Amino acid sequence: MYSLVYLYLIIGLLLISYGANLLVTSTENIANKFNISHFISSFIFIGIATSAPEIFISIISTLDGSGNIAIGNALGSNIANICFVFALTILLFRSRISKNNKILSIETKFFIIIVIILSMLMYPILKDGVVTVANSITLLIFFTLSYYLYKKYFYLDIVDAGENHRYISKLRIFIVLITGLTLLLTGTKIFLDSSITIAESFGISDYVIGLSITAIGTSLPELASSIESARKKNFDFIIGNVLGSNIFNIAIVISIVGFLDNGLSQALSELNVIRDIAMILITTLGFYIIIKNYNQYLTKILCLVLLFSYILYQFNLYGINI
Repeated sequence: MYSLVYLYLIIGLLLISYGANLLVTSTENIANKFNISHFISSFIFIGIATSAPEIFISIISTLDGSGNIAIGNALGSNIANICFVFALTILLFRSRISKNNKILSIETKFFIIIVIILSMLMYPILKDGVVTVANSITLLIFFTLSYYLYKKYFYLDIVDAGENHRYISKLRIFIVLITGLTLLLTGTKIFLDSSITIAESFGISDYVIGLSITAIGTSLPELASSIESARKKNFDFIIGNVLGSNIFNIAIVISIVGFLDNGLSQALSELNVIRDIAMILITTLGFYIIIKNYNQYLTKILCLVLLFSYILYQFNLYGINI
């Protein structure tokens, strides 16, 4: 029986990965067709596309009475996006970055601040172990206010799309978008059901499932799109992808839990919440140092530290001492 469950887990991961890649392709085409800057197209379109698995898992798991999976998935994905996706991508492709390909813009600095503030907001929101409707409304208000401030004071009106992209068929983009969403939703459901079955057989809590299994699985789209962006030397796509995904994970995914949970989930431990928020803040600091620095050796050391810390973090989640 469990061999079949593991097979479903792999199928779910493949569908999530391929569906997200289709979403990335379609959203990039939309951005190019309408002449949207690279950073914003990656932040909004790719960020939303690669956060779609987390959003779907949030909806599905919360409706099934497992809202803690959604919370753990949101926080765990933010950690995985930096320690796993970003660190691995930059470790493999950092040599292609130079000061002429600078990736620390005023937009980047603004959204790093937003990520930090949202992460810090998680403590008062999750201090009592649950997410309420009021908490969700607070997150959405802050998200909306952040967008307004960005649009008013930080938006860089840069057009960098190629002329050829204007002739991409809108129907083709729409078909690819819908196909990607369908595969993503189907894969998410299959992956969620099989991962819960496997984890529960080992007595693992919903929150840890979200922080580990689902967080890593739903970060695969970010990894695939980041590696592809690095291969094309679009490093601003990598930064926008990570920042956009991390902001959407908290502002949207956590908000969904508050609106749909209705007190069905067990309250989380405050110590666990503090541990995970601290991990997000520390890794975000590492993320900032790496994108600001151009020393190859220091960058590689920091990326290795992030990867190693993520391994230790996963061991800690499962109570493994090394």
